[in-house]
Amino acid sequence: MKLDMLDMKILEALQNPQMLAPKLSDIAKSVGTTNATVYRRIVSLKKANVILGHTTNIDSRLIGKSLKAFIYLNLAKPLLPEEKQKVAARLAEMDVVEAAYEPIGKWTYIIKTSHGDIGSLNTFMKNEISKIPCDDVQIDIILNVVKEGHTSLRD
Repeated sequence: MKLDMLDMKILEALQNPQMLAPKLSDIAKSVGTTNATVYRRIVSLKKANVILGHTTNIDSRLIGKSLKAFIYLNLAKPLLPEEKQKVAARLAEMDVVEAAYEPIGKWTYIIKTSHGDIGSLNTFMKNEISKIPCDDVQIDIILNVVKEGHTSLRD
């Protein structure tokens, strides 16, 4: 699907943190078109999987999860593609895992997690991560979140 300027404006409006629950009329007004046009465009963007769903960003500190960590995993070699897919599926099922990435470079996976405290991170490492066949694991604890949860619509 080729996105035009109106699609991009609608996507920007949908990501606007000032619009707590954006209404079609609010979006239409902000992008200069009708409610019906905005509705049709959003339906098209959903069908094309440009819009993947609706989420609520929660401040994890306010629900008792003030410790964020990135965990870098380098899976044991040799690893068959099916084994790697099993690990990916396992990571995707873990509630503590907020995001899991498969990067190019040294690491097989990078996962983002949130925990109540260092003890909870330790338990997660012992009960979950230790069961994954890894040659190397690194943990970075995040001191401060500068920006998170936004997809740029510009290059």
